[in-house]
Amino acid sequence: MTTRLDVVSTITEAYGGAWRNLGDMVRLIWFPVALYLVFSIARVFVDVETQFFLALVLEIASLFLWPVIAVTWHRFILLGDEPTGPIHFSFGRREAIFLLVSIFLILLFIPGAALSLAAAQLQETPSGALLALFGLFLVAIAVYFFVRLTLLLPAVAIGDPVDPRLVLERTRGNFWRLLAVMFAVAVPILLLSSLAGSLMAGGGAMQIAAVAIAAFVYVFFAVVNIAVLSIAYRELVGPPGSVPRETEPHIDPTF
Repeated sequence: MTTRLDVVSTITEAYGGAWRNLGDMVRLIWFPVALYLVFSIARVFVDVETQFFLALVLEIASLFLWPVIAVTWHRFILLGDEPTGPIHFSFGRREAIFLLVSIFLILLFIPGAALSLAAAQLQETPSGALLALFGLFLVAIAVYFFVRLTLLLPAVAIGDPVDPRLVLERTRGNFWRLLAVMFAVAVPILLLSSLAGSLMAGGGAMQIAAVAIAAFVYVFFAVVNIAVLSIAYRELVGPPGSVPRETEPHIDPTF
């Protein structure tokens, strides 16, 4: 029998846990978050056209900070892992795989996005309309698999086998539930980020404040999203260490 994710319980536990463990969150990830904040503010004052290389370096540096934050928090939630020392900053094999899986999930949208872009170049033509429709269909497929396969990320973080087929099997019938819990995290980010964006019209100090607020909002709700994925992984795929290894029998999923 397929497990059904409890949407309300998952959202409540994710937000409640993030608030109750705010002190642990600050202690464990304050350093990479501080770096992310510095890079975010720096990007505001970089002209991409004249300082392209510097802008690229800042974007890549910010990209590599995310696995450090996410893996640390996934492991705290699912394993109770608390690295010692006042500064925790580790980018090793686990974080590298986490980044690669994240990129893979984003690449799911490339075919649909490419067709949509091609359709935009053929506006008001039968071919353009057909391409736009097919592109939309591919984007919908990408969203479907993206939502379900995001549970690969907690698996990477805690060292469980990275098995897309097993994750698809265990998440069968839970697409809308997973989408609902992700939506509950995404909406506050969008609203608060829009509010912070309205401050960008001000001077330099207002712009710095806006970027700082947006960065803090993004990190906090990103941590809540990590909690959502960790809880969903625990409830649907299983507790840490329960995922079958390659040497054990595997049940092929049906779609």
